[in-house]
Amino acid sequence: MGAGLTCENLGMSEPRDGAPVPSGPAAELPFLPSGVDVEQPPRLTPSRLVGAALSLLLVVALLIWALPWATGASWAGILASLSSLPAWALPAVLVLGAAAIGLEAVTVTVAVRGARYRTALQGHAASAALALAVPGGGMMGMYLLGWILRRTGLAIPVILTGIIAASLVEMLVTSVLIPLVGLGAYALSSLSAATGPALPGAVWAAVAAVAGALIALALTSLLLKRSVLTGLLDQLGQIMPFTHADTVLEQRDVLLATLRTRPAGLLLPTMAARLLQWVALVVAIEAVGAQVPLLLTVAIFALGRVLSLVPLTPGGAGITETVGAAALVALGVGAEASASAMLLLAVTTVAVPLVGGAVGAATAFLRAPRSSPSTP
Repeated sequence: MGAGLTCENLGMSEPRDGAPVPSGPAAELPFLPSGVDVEQPPRLTPSRLVGAALSLLLVVALLIWALPWATGASWAGILASLSSLPAWALPAVLVLGAAAIGLEAVTVTVAVRGARYRTALQGHAASAALALAVPGGGMMGMYLLGWILRRTGLAIPVILTGIIAASLVEMLVTSVLIPLVGLGAYALSSLSAATGPALPGAVWAAVAAVAGALIALALTSLLLKRSVLTGLLDQLGQIMPFTHADTVLEQRDVLLATLRTRPAGLLLPTMAARLLQWVALVVAIEAVGAQVPLLLTVAIFALGRVLSLVPLTPGGAGITETVGAAALVALGVGAEASASAMLLLAVTTVAVPLVGGAVGAATAFLRAPRSSPSTP
């Protein structure tokens, strides 16, 4: 790192591989919320657990009542359709879901310099599961990922800068690139008379998602401008005692350097993960014996990823499956087949991340040392 950020002024000692490891109180770093001890794993409060239970009930309610209502199918018909799936269908979507998580972990490895892939995979899986299982669990998931990476001896600023970089990449891919690709596929499909009925609300959903993401990216870019950030830090220093401005600016430079020098390593794995999830949709449609133009499968997948951002349920679970099934029905696919295809896709996008993340989190907690990495 540069001269403005040294081991001494961050309370760090020099470890192996030259990556500084904090040896002083982590709470002194300006990146962390007040009262947060990064040497300890995040804990689910009773209110969070109640929220998770209520969210799960909402997802179940959406699937039990909204899915049949939106498609015109009955659960007897849906279960019959699921029972008649070919033997290869479930293993295929399981493999695609696991491969997508593995690719996303590559982005984390690239973003967090010095992170081992195995640890990044464990932490990312646990983080994604927490974000899916708990309302507002995205921030807690990032905190959990940071704790798992911290246990390997990585410096806290390095971890946080990397997590921010990976989060920006996820925002760019899921909230900007995928909706734009979906809009493009939808526009191209409309040129062909063979595509059938239009997808209800697809255009406006994608436009709203892109607009919101572009605004968020614009505000983030503005905040990362050195002059703007310096001004904000100066204002903060006038309001309350603050002595970490140089550290914040240094990590801002590290973050931008990571984004500028390693764009392919950051973007391509996450883009490939979304590609595999789209393949899972195509596989699911094929498994139920339906025929949907390939361009429209891209549009349906993009619509699903946009709906996954809706905060009504974590990860949009229940909403994505219901709206996706309704879109398939609008394209002429049978009601039971549409519902079955989206439930099969949910294995890739919901079930695999939840189960894999639960295993990753359990492993991390079981292997957690009784003392923190900074304890002699």
